[in-house]
Amino acid sequence: MNLPSITIPVQIPDAIPLLLHPVAVHFAVVLPLVILILELINLITKRKALSITVYILFVLLVAVFAAAYATGLTDGKEAGPFLGEEGVAALKSHKLLGIYLVYLTLLPLLLKVLSLFVKKGWSRALYSIALVIVIALTFFQAKKGGELVYSYGANVSSQQVLEERVEELNDTVESQKNGYEEQIAVLKADLSDCNQSLSETNTTSAASGLSDIDSSKIKSVDANLTKQAVKINEVNTSKKIKIKETNSSK
Repeated sequence: MNLPSITIPVQIPDAIPLLLHPVAVHFAVVLPLVILILELINLITKRKALSITVYILFVLLVAVFAAAYATGLTDGKEAGPFLGEEGVAALKSHKLLGIYLVYLTLLPLLLKVLSLFVKKGWSRALYSIALVIVIALTFFQAKKGGELVYSYGANVSSQQVLEERVEELNDTVESQKNGYEEQIAVLKADLSDCNQSLSETNTTSAASGLSDIDSSKIKSVDANLTKQAVKINEVNTSKKIKIKETNSSK
């Protein structure tokens, strides 16, 4: 409902008990109907006592609407944290229309007083129209209040218990998630240290093995060279002997 935002410049006391709003709302719905019925009866009977009763009921009606607003504000503060986005929007709209109704209840009363002095048909017509408008808006407001309870779970104890339980479960899941993340971080750090140690061990082993292989190869090459040198010396010696024998035979 796109109504201009207005407020009631009165501080609502925090000591108002919870869940009194439904009681006040029942009176707020019934009283305008009672006034309308009395006015219809007074059109026929034209009794002064009924007119006085209507004025008294109008004063009571203003008080009841003020009480409905105050108790609704208290219950709304309690219900707000447990409502979703649509529920919060509906609650704000319900509150705003409630403020309008508090002011609108004064309009039929003022028009009623005006009709006493003017005593014209149009003044009584305006009063009747204003009263019917207040009754229609009151029924509309009651319907929206019922939707807050039955569609969005406002001020329903079981709904609040479920919401609190869901919040507790979410907190538990979040804490467990954080604990698992810390454990995973520790495991990753341990795995990194193990990989680093294994890499250093492999490097050292490889270097040691390479050194052993190189030294063994060098020794093997040296032995082969020595054998070749011995063979070469033997061959040279044999050739020298043959040359001497050849020379001596000549």
